[in-house]
Amino acid sequence: MKELKDGIRSLVRLDFKGHVHKKFRGTHSDKRFANEVAVLKALEDRGATNVPRLLSHDHESLTLVTTNCGAPAPLITPAKATALFQELEDRFGIKHDDPEPRNVTYSQALGKFCLIDFELSEILPMPCAVRETKTNILRATWSALSEKGTGHLANDDALLALTVNPESTDPLPDSGEILLDPSHLVLAVSDGMGGQNAGEFASRLLMARIRKEAAALYQQLCCENEAQCALDQLLRKCHHDIMNLAAENGNTQGMGATLTMAWISHERLFWAHIGDSRLYLIDDEGVRQLTQDDNQAWHQWQRGELSEYAYRNHPRKSVLSDVLGGSPHEPFPKTGSLPLKDCQRLMLCSDGLMDGLWEKTIHEMLSEDLPVNQIVEAMSARAIDNDDRDDTTLILAQIARI
Repeated sequence: MKELKDGIRSLVRLDFKGHVHKKFRGTHSDKRFANEVAVLKALEDRGATNVPRLLSHDHESLTLVTTNCGAPAPLITPAKATALFQELEDRFGIKHDDPEPRNVTYSQALGKFCLIDFELSEILPMPCAVRETKTNILRATWSALSEKGTGHLANDDALLALTVNPESTDPLPDSGEILLDPSHLVLAVSDGMGGQNAGEFASRLLMARIRKEAAALYQQLCCENEAQCALDQLLRKCHHDIMNLAAENGNTQGMGATLTMAWISHERLFWAHIGDSRLYLIDDEGVRQLTQDDNQAWHQWQRGELSEYAYRNHPRKSVLSDVLGGSPHEPFPKTGSLPLKDCQRLMLCSDGLMDGLWEKTIHEMLSEDLPVNQIVEAMSARAIDNDDRDDTTLILAQIARI
């Protein structure tokens, strides 16, 4: 077995299955062993999922075996650690004796931060309600999925998830959890269009431009007065990137792409949009679309001149009045912002998702009280089952203060 820690109070090793073996030793080893076993059992009974799960324990050797909660989380600050341990106490009634960053890990398998080392923790009565006081630390949990449509040779959709802070810009996996302090979270979806592989090139070019500009945008989006102008300029730069590439390569002439982007700072949600990909907001006011589809038929549907069925089957539904690239005309991006609430969800999606789901179904599924990854998988599967011709892409994120 691989040795992880050889200390005065314990020996911790990792077996070939990835399970953690902790052997207690030193002062009051028997009491500390019994207490950690009791705490881990209580945490499991109370439904905590971001802690080790007890697999077995042996009183004679004072050894317990648990699941692996990942690696240390080096970017966790004392303030973040305190908030996570306070949340554990408020939700599950377990008071940790050492709520410090060294007892916080990140599990890639679970996609979340975990808390460890409960040998001196205290089991309190199960809380009747979660405290109302919130910190200024945001937890973002997200899940993203993109599937190629049967009517396409390649997936012309592209998605992006990254964090930006004063020191770095870091791409994120397709699902996970992060604490936004001081990082900002950036999410984007693009649907490319054009002959041959041009659509694929266009959507990926947009994602590359956003990554390149993210560090500079971080400072501008910290200032609300500059934010929307900065996002507008970003989309215009993206338009010129696509036009320049198309001019250099005859196979990509006429290519273009939609773009819907959400930028989450500490206090506000900013967004930028062009085309018919969408951004939905889900909060205590319900589910609402923050963006508008850039085609005439969508506006007719919103005015009540068309039914949803007529809109979905309208011959000009895919004729967009504004996109990035496609023509030399200067685009007119739409931008906006809202203050963040204590808890909300966001969904960004390409039009392939809407082709397979009625608006009522979208609202119903987004309103379900389920983990974001389960909703994403269910929505994608249902949409593709109903209509699998177009590429289907979506990102669902939950943003909450802890």
